[in-house]
Amino acid sequence: MNQLDWDGVRLLAAVAEAGSLRRAAAGLGISQPTLGRRLDQLERQLGAPLLLRHPRGVLLTGEGEQVVSTAGRMREALDQLGRRLGGRGAAVVGRVRISCTEPVASCVLPSSLAALRAAHPQLGIDVVVDAHASDLVRREADLAVRMFPPRSGELVGKRVGTTFTRFYAAPAYLEEHGMPRDLEDLTRHRVIGPDRDPLFVRQAEALGVDLDTLVLRTDGFGVVRAWVRAGLAIGAILEAAAEGLVPLLSPLATHPVWLVAHPDVRRSAAVSAVWEQLEVDLAAWMPTER
Repeated sequence: MNQLDWDGVRLLAAVAEAGSLRRAAAGLGISQPTLGRRLDQLERQLGAPLLLRHPRGVLLTGEGEQVVSTAGRMREALDQLGRRLGGRGAAVVGRVRISCTEPVASCVLPSSLAALRAAHPQLGIDVVVDAHASDLVRREADLAVRMFPPRSGELVGKRVGTTFTRFYAAPAYLEEHGMPRDLEDLTRHRVIGPDRDPLFVRQAEALGVDLDTLVLRTDGFGVVRAWVRAGLAIGAILEAAAEGLVPLLSPLATHPVWLVAHPDVRRSAAVSAVWEQLEVDLAAWMPTER
């Protein structure tokens, strides 16, 4: 079999839907004998019976059902391909609301937003900067960058990278105070960190670190990083946001990085454009493979 008679397959599907050759021929605008001849040709081409004729009409054979089912799936795939290709040149219009942590907003989004604005001038973006996860099911945001997989079966997600939290110091601080050799040695250094962030508090408790011994405390990620860069103290910072600083000891925690959205929202052209840009940028910023 070199070339399948796709028009014959279309006629077969019409007969199956109509339940009789007569009704199918009338709906197709052709004569019943012509329709019968085309179906006979298709059966010879495939080498299998496709229809069972009975007094009240026709039924598909098992082989006929397979042909119609396969053709339907191929038609749907081609329709989807046509929609995707047809939409490539269409303008991306609307607003997309992104939920993420401050490190992502300050370190990844600047380049991502610049690329999106250049490619889609009519696209507007809102950014919710919050350490707590926005409720995507209730549409508090359209998509989120999270350090954990989707916790609801109503959401879809894709892991795009990995990052770590660990202690860092500025070269100037280490020149003046030396390099801590272990955790016990670290407790004798000046250390800065949050005092209310639940994740950091749990990590500190697991390490046996008394938060009251921290020289400086603040819950602002940007402030912690700025103070560490200034050489004021050692601080716990997300690895991907610690460029120019010296890593100390082993990582405190490993964080898988996920893009998450509601499937209905994910299909919109505007959200898809933002998702695809962030997927590339996050993977470059904190790759899964190390």
